[in-house]
Amino acid sequence: MPSRPANENHPAGVHQEAGLNGDSPAPRRNWAVEARGLCLTYANPKRAEPIRAVVNVDLCVERGQHLAIMGRSGSGKTSLLACLSGRFQATGGTVAVDRPVATIHQDLRLVKQRSALKNVQDGALGRLSLWRSLCCYPQEEDQRVRRMLGAVGMLDRAHWPVARLSGGQQQRVAIARALMQDPGLLLADEPVASLDHSNAGHIMALLDRLTKQRQVTLISVLHDVDLARTYADRTVILDAGKVSFDSDSDSWPQQQAVLDAADRPDTQSAQPPSKSEPRPAERARRTKPLRFVGVLLVAGAVYGFAFNGLNIGLDQFREAPASVARFLSDLVPDSAAQVGAIRFGKLAHSLLQTVLMALLGTTFGILLCWPLAALGAKNLGPTGLRPLVRFGLNAVRTVPSLLWGLICVAAVGLGPLAGVLALTAYSVGYLSKFFYEAFEAAEPGPPDALSEIGASGLQRFVHAVWPASKAPVCSSCLFMFEYNIRAASVLGVVGAGGIGADLSRFFAWRDFPPVLACLGMLLAVVVVVDAISTRLRAQLV
Repeated sequence: MPSRPANENHPAGVHQEAGLNGDSPAPRRNWAVEARGLCLTYANPKRAEPIRAVVNVDLCVERGQHLAIMGRSGSGKTSLLACLSGRFQATGGTVAVDRPVATIHQDLRLVKQRSALKNVQDGALGRLSLWRSLCCYPQEEDQRVRRMLGAVGMLDRAHWPVARLSGGQQQRVAIARALMQDPGLLLADEPVASLDHSNAGHIMALLDRLTKQRQVTLISVLHDVDLARTYADRTVILDAGKVSFDSDSDSWPQQQAVLDAADRPDTQSAQPPSKSEPRPAERARRTKPLRFVGVLLVAGAVYGFAFNGLNIGLDQFREAPASVARFLSDLVPDSAAQVGAIRFGKLAHSLLQTVLMALLGTTFGILLCWPLAALGAKNLGPTGLRPLVRFGLNAVRTVPSLLWGLICVAAVGLGPLAGVLALTAYSVGYLSKFFYEAFEAAEPGPPDALSEIGASGLQRFVHAVWPASKAPVCSSCLFMFEYNIRAASVLGVVGAGGIGADLSRFFAWRDFPPVLACLGMLLAVVVVVDAISTRLRAQLV
């Protein structure tokens, strides 16, 4: 970088080391970024020696300047940005930056299930309370969001889900969300890496124009030399975590060769394997048939042991067709008198009772499992409490529904209330697992991005985790309701109400035609519920 004496405009004793969680003092004079001897080292699980991602970097950036950082992959560009933003705590040196700092990540980290408008609104979460962000979003903030969307040319698509937008349009939404934070410093990590050259130029022009209008300092990581030459006021090249070149735009003609070399892949470090040593892909192809044969042998041994241990033989299937045919013939009424003897009104009342038991049991289970699922999720729950919560949920799932029915009958007596309580317990065990697996499947990038903005844990859940997990969670609830209708029909066997009591009585009397009537009515209800569930699921996707 251009040589500046260590004491020029920088009185001794002003610098402080970067604090925990990225806290740092404000830079002095006209610097938006002031880093001295900045280092970042972290452990490498694959090697004994640690990785030195940033090595003794001195970097001062003037306010309002656009600095482009270039270098080969792995040269420390993203790590340097993370130190400046506070996501990583520097292991050495000092750093001071203008705050707040906003970041446009390479993968954007937008919540793709939400609209462009909602994503840009998230840029204000750091200055809004939980209540205002959820229930009464301020009108003045909403107006700023719309102005920001207009500035990036996305106002006409404000209510489009981000997943339906093109790559360039998503980039514009990410820019608007970042500027919504009113940053003093904007960090853009490869903001156009996924775009073609034409769209990349449009996005860089937009980004450069908006930051200059708002007098925001911009540091961007770029790989395109032409883009850096066109839009950056100054360019820094990193090599192995160190600054190897620092120049303003006036020096481009003299330093073009240096930048072209930085833009080319590092071919020297990638030596081809020797002829005596097979390539990894070749080794995988050689061992794949052996692994397949090994899996087949193990699977054959396991299933052979299972059939032998259960004494399952083909002779047991010889009489099966005739036995099934006799049983099915007993189910079918053989006269009009048998049909007339079936009390369809009584069965309809019992069926309605079964459906209502399933509805209440599922609803109460959903309400109870929310906090348990949040505590059990790896990305939400406390580390120390999570194993205990999961163990408790495993214990709940271990108890069969009939045993839950017996326990609840013993607690509150015979009748539908016992069935509702049993279905509630059964639903909690399974829905909690479905819920925390859905929470864990949500992409970690969007919640992390909202955390950098200043969103609280509950705000991150509502604005990032829940939109991504809403479809599978609602699908699980609908499935549990369908399942509980069938489970409720069995609970009547232990006196927990519903149509199961009628089924138990018919089986005991070997009065099979009413059993067929019960099964037909249950099938009709399940088909209707499945049709409704299918339509609801389609609306959620």
